[in-house]
Amino acid sequence: MRLQWVELDRFRNLQRQKVLLHPRFNLLLGPNGQGKTNFLEAVGYLGTLRSFRAAGRNEMIRSGDSMCRVSGEVVSGNLVKNLAFTLNRKGRVQFMDNQKIPSPESYLQAFKIVHFIPEDVNLVSGSPSWRRKVVDRSVFEVVPEYVTEYRRYLAALRHRNALLRGRRASEDEMTGWNRTLADAGSVLVRRRVELLLAVNPGMMELGQKLGLGTGLHLNYTSSFCSDPGVLGKTGSGDIRDLLLASLARESEREKRAGHTLVGPHRDGIQFHIGEPGASVDLARYGSQGQKRSAVLAFKMSLAGELARVRGEWPLVILDDVASELDDERRMALGDMVRRTEAQFFISTTGQEYMFLPAGEGMIWKVNDGLLEPFS
Repeated sequence: MRLQWVELDRFRNLQRQKVLLHPRFNLLLGPNGQGKTNFLEAVGYLGTLRSFRAAGRNEMIRSGDSMCRVSGEVVSGNLVKNLAFTLNRKGRVQFMDNQKIPSPESYLQAFKIVHFIPEDVNLVSGSPSWRRKVVDRSVFEVVPEYVTEYRRYLAALRHRNALLRGRRASEDEMTGWNRTLADAGSVLVRRRVELLLAVNPGMMELGQKLGLGTGLHLNYTSSFCSDPGVLGKTGSGDIRDLLLASLARESEREKRAGHTLVGPHRDGIQFHIGEPGASVDLARYGSQGQKRSAVLAFKMSLAGELARVRGEWPLVILDDVASELDDERRMALGDMVRRTEAQFFISTTGQEYMFLPAGEGMIWKVNDGLLEPFS
């Protein structure tokens, strides 16, 4: 999968321009505040319809204007698609081959992106809900039907919580919703665990290359099963039975609390390092450099899993990835870029870019929102 070109119109401080892109790596070079991250955000939004900066829609429209537009041409196998989005004060519209696409889900299958930004280091120590959200979005990238499965679980959870708050549900009614919740929840848990089992080997390998030692992996902590290792060895039916049993055990406590206390919405996912049975949580024991490398290993392993499932690599965005890495880790990152068949978009403020393989990409100088070839 390659982005051939991107055309920008009134997106943040970026000047109106059409940028012809290199198929291997495009490195953005320049001081802070010139538009490097804005360009990466525009490319990222083109693929995900979401800002990786958690920005509001109005923030992405150039000051003084009422709308912005970004478009690009994506090559996937033998298919060429023109993608675009517009933002205005009322909302967003997405287009594919100049046709308005009402469903974001169908649009999102045309262009896959994995990104790493400086704020991602906080994923290790941040809230459990953030890690669940990142993993759930990652599952959707690999399994498109997951968005429907996830919505089914949320609908069941909302209904069951309403019954618990009302305190008027009959035993038969609660039993029925227990089954509905367990049916939907078991699918989510199985999808999540399958993703972790798929990305963990790659994380372990990349973790070693990035100087983290052995055993880097994502650890799944179940809210309803004391032995989460069982979850990776059973099907949805067995997970459903475990969740049903836990809902029955917690029924009185849930009635007092007025909401559901067990299920995938309460499960935990942690970054661990070390051998099975002796691993430690990086949130508690890892340095900032270790956490940064751990998230980078996760994102690159996820990109590899997408390549395995889809038969082609997603586009990879690395914003300011090398500035806080030492020389050894930068060289490891350069080797990772060289061995990976993805198209990369990388930003940096200085000579850290020297880790990249010579002659295999394009360096762009970014000044006042304009990208120009660097010579």
